[in-house]
Amino acid sequence: MKNDEKFDDVERKIRSLPEPDYDKQFTKDTQDKIHENLLQFASSYNNKKRGAAIMKKMLVGVASVAAFMLFAVLAIPFIEDKLSNSNSNTPGQQTKEPVTIDKNKEENDNKNPADPKSTDPSLYENTEYGFSFALPKSWEGYQIVTDTWEGISTEQNKIIESGKILLIRHPGWTEANPRQDIPIMIFTLDQWSSLEKGEFHIGAAPIGPTKLGENDKYVFVLPARYNFAFLEGYEEVETILQNHPLQTKNVE
Repeated sequence: MKNDEKFDDVERKIRSLPEPDYDKQFTKDTQDKIHENLLQFASSYNNKKRGAAIMKKMLVGVASVAAFMLFAVLAIPFIEDKLSNSNSNTPGQQTKEPVTIDKNKEENDNKNPADPKSTDPSLYENTEYGFSFALPKSWEGYQIVTDTWEGISTEQNKIIESGKILLIRHPGWTEANPRQDIPIMIFTLDQWSSLEKGEFHIGAAPIGPTKLGENDKYVFVLPARYNFAFLEGYEEVETILQNHPLQTKNVE
């Protein structure tokens, strides 16, 4: 039944009631009581309307907070990952250390080309870990930045492994205009075996790092999504890596 029909039905029922004796029954006390009841009814009706309005605003507010929280859950990890890649050029759990220049660099320049078209290449050689890396002539004057990777346990969600990352940095790199580094992660043989078994993971990338080579003690690896920030020079780094520039030798 619609509201208008309800009111009409109530009105008919009221009109069917016998007319009261106003002199005897409609006294001053009765009028005051009726007046008080009407005021209470009106107040109750207004409170219900205000309560409904407040509840509606609260529901809108709760929905807005829920939407923001959902956005934060979905977007913040992605933003953090982007920022991490922009700052370090490499994904994963890392701790920055001071920039160092490898002592072998200057005495090993001008050996083993990284690109067949390069007529005067440079060679970075690391005697501590037993590998060398051929670079184009344009990378002469590079720096080696030492960083750290951290492996997170698959089951316990805590750090259970760590190791070095060596970043070969282009001589044109600046804070204002960073260029793509060439990152080389260094694993022991046991660490690499554990990673392949899925006992720990590095960073949030859905794919694992790429093996570049190994010797009798270490495995040399390219991080997953190392060029995710698409910094200047990332295409040149891809070209360098296509020519298999890393060569290994056993550590004495």
